[in-house]
Amino acid sequence: MILVEAPGKDPRPCIDYRNLNKITKTKFFPLPNIEERIEIVSSAQYITVLDLSKGYWQIPLTERAQRLAAFVTNFGTYKPLRLPFGLKNAPYEFRLAGYYSRYIPMFSSIAAPLTDSLKGKARKGPITWTKECEEAFDELKNCLCNYPVLYSPDYQKPFIVETDASDQGMGVVLSQLADNETEEHPIIYLSKKFKSVEKRYSVSEKECAGHHLCSFKT
Repeated sequence: MILVEAPGKDPRPCIDYRNLNKITKTKFFPLPNIEERIEIVSSAQYITVLDLSKGYWQIPLTERAQRLAAFVTNFGTYKPLRLPFGLKNAPYEFRLAGYYSRYIPMFSSIAAPLTDSLKGKARKGPITWTKECEEAFDELKNCLCNYPVLYSPDYQKPFIVETDASDQGMGVVLSQLADNETEEHPIIYLSKKFKSVEKRYSVSEKECAGHHLCSFKT
């Protein structure tokens, strides 16, 4: 085990679990589907949202797992009592999911400069922060602060599907009319960045791809 210094943070212990991970059977666990969760709470009056501080440390290890994950230091051999970083199945036991794309129309197109900067060689070296990256970052922050809150769906009312597309990607808004029959309430935003082949679609095909995305997701 070694300690890695992090600017402004406590040193982080790093343990080499590669040999243990080679003989560990992968444990797959499906993440909850957000659409199904929304359907369950659509008629609820109260909704509680919880988050965890230092999430991995909230998961205790069994006695056997503690023995297998033991590590050696200059001061002796120790067994972790909580889930450490580096174990093969740790992400399947605990994973935080970001839902920002569901709250911002055309999220994939707006964030394209940011996601492009993480491709190829940039993943192994410093990120080149361009003017386009800065503009995309600022626009995403503005969208998070200003776009309307999503509403729970009412399955007794008809749904409205609106699609849009650009050279970079497509977006879909699923909404319903409010009780006054004049105002539309957004239920969910969907978006997808186009692959190189999809960028050659015609305008009509790009718009239809949005409908297909909506039917697949909902």
